[in-house]
Amino acid sequence: MQTVLNTMRLAVAALAAGMLLPAAVLAQGTVQHLSGTMSVQRADGSVRLLSERSEVRQGDIITTERDSYAQVRFTDGGVVTLRPSSQVRLDNYQFTQGSPDSDGFAMSLLKGGLRKVTGLIGKRGNRDAFRLTTPTATVGIRGTDFVALYVGGQGGAGQPAPGTYVVVTEGSIGMSAGGVEQVVGVGQTGFARSFQLPPQIIPPPPNLPKMEAPQTFGSSQPSAIAGGTNTNCDI
Repeated sequence: MQTVLNTMRLAVAALAAGMLLPAAVLAQGTVQHLSGTMSVQRADGSVRLLSERSEVRQGDIITTERDSYAQVRFTDGGVVTLRPSSQVRLDNYQFTQGSPDSDGFAMSLLKGGLRKVTGLIGKRGNRDAFRLTTPTATVGIRGTDFVALYVGGQGGAGQPAPGTYVVVTEGSIGMSAGGVEQVVGVGQTGFARSFQLPPQIIPPPPNLPKMEAPQTFGSSQPSAIAGGTNTNCDI
């Protein structure tokens, strides 16, 4: 009888410990497709190469190398696709199926570009739960599908002006800088040169980097690059 009681106590203790684990240690996204090489710097400072089915967590800094595309699917159904030479940080992620009031998704686009297709976060009850921060603007979601690109440097001949560009495919987004929010709708291009200047709607620059991935991207075959399937490789 005592042995049974001890086993039950251990089971209860294990369950309680699991409930107390911080959200940041749990997988909140999964690499769904990868063409090329992608790495992650964890919150503890460790750096790893990722592959398809690798986990993404709050606090991760994710980087795609040149000629590399990656797609991450989150537990709320949202999808982020990264273009080559891009870097993002997952600053905050809160999603519980039965608790829409606690939803939260905050990501920083540090360089390069991404495409975001919205999941349940931002759709069910609190549209302000989503935030994307770039070096020159903050983007709040009001729709479901948009592309964000950050162009650094000084610009020059044949190069788009430095700043953040947002192109909306479906719905609309709110682009904020200089104390002003600019709503960007379907087919429009928003541009923010700096955090001190209001965003504006501009004609699409012909030399803006594209988000088109190679035809093989998104196939059902696991990627053999970056260590194979479901592999995290310490660097």
